[in-house]
Amino acid sequence: MSLTALLLILLLVVVTLLVGVGVLALLLHRPSWCAPMAGALAAMTLMAAIAGLIVSVTHA
Repeated sequence: MSLTALLLILLLVVVTLLVGVGVLALLLHRPSWCAPMAGALAAMTLMAAIAGLIVSVTHA
């Protein structure tokens, strides 16, 4: 696996974790936004996972 693919996967993981922490902080201040934020976070995590899988499969 090339270094570029590993860096891209690491970037996806870091961005996913940062967005997750941001969503958690927002939900602590606005609990009424729980349902829409949970759906948006799940969709974003799914897209990041699919992108990481595509990168790892095409560079294998």
